[in-house]
Amino acid sequence: MGYVINGQKIEDSVLEDEFESIKEHYQSMGEVVCCDRDEEFWKYARENVINRTLLEQESNKRFGEVADADVDARFEELKTEHGGEQEFYDNTGFNLGDKKVIWQKLKSSLTVDRLLSEELEDEREPTEEDLTKYYEDHIDEYMCPEEVRVSQIFIEPSSHDAAREAYVALRSLRDELLDGKDFDEAAREHGSDEDREIDLGFMKEGQTMPEVEAITFSMRVGEISPVIATHYGFHIFKVTDRKEPTPVPQSEIEGLAEQWKVEARNLAIEKVIDRLKESGSIEEFSEESDESA
Repeated sequence: MGYVINGQKIEDSVLEDEFESIKEHYQSMGEVVCCDRDEEFWKYARENVINRTLLEQESNKRFGEVADADVDARFEELKTEHGGEQEFYDNTGFNLGDKKVIWQKLKSSLTVDRLLSEELEDEREPTEEDLTKYYEDHIDEYMCPEEVRVSQIFIEPSSHDAAREAYVALRSLRDELLDGKDFDEAAREHGSDEDREIDLGFMKEGQTMPEVEAITFSMRVGEISPVIATHYGFHIFKVTDRKEPTPVPQSEIEGLAEQWKVEARNLAIEKVIDRLKESGSIEEFSEESDESA
């Protein structure tokens, strides 16, 4: 599915390139980019292409095309900023064969930037009221993570036969714990490593093994876990305390003013795009039906 934006035809290939670029971006941040997210990425791709095209069209309408010399100059500036041409390619992930793509991206960026520099108001510093409202509106982003405090009984078997014995022994011990036996006492009696801490302290998600985290964060305070096998050995865990997520105080958040400025700029850009959409024409078309016609 392609688009005709104010009479300009946007081919499927443009949308496909944007889609792949978005997937690569999320992948570079370590996020999962499997097919389950394709619909989400296609939505972003369509929005990006439409918005960018509208901004470029308006900029060219007002100021004319960006001169090739200006694009070339910007390219040279970027290479200098990175320490040289090879360093530029190493740092950005592009290669020498991508010069045409890079050039087009730079031209688009320069075209859009000159429009936004005229459309957007001068950046102002946020007031305390602005920051407080921003903090409250985004409170979910400023929560301290949930933590659980965990104690363990641990046996590290020295052989395959010892592993079976350790597992059976911990199953029996767990029954005693469920019947009321003191956990710390049991850990001192049965743990194979006297130097290992029984109380592991508070843990946040991501600080321990996934198989341990999945169990302990699912448990209630005072609950005894089943016998858990890890590559270290066998464990029984007890959750002794829990800290629910709480907001980080506003005064402790670094860069709040910059975050506010970014959102203010993005909202201003959205208003420009909305105005261009209202006054413009955006039509979908199928390349298959277009070819058959």
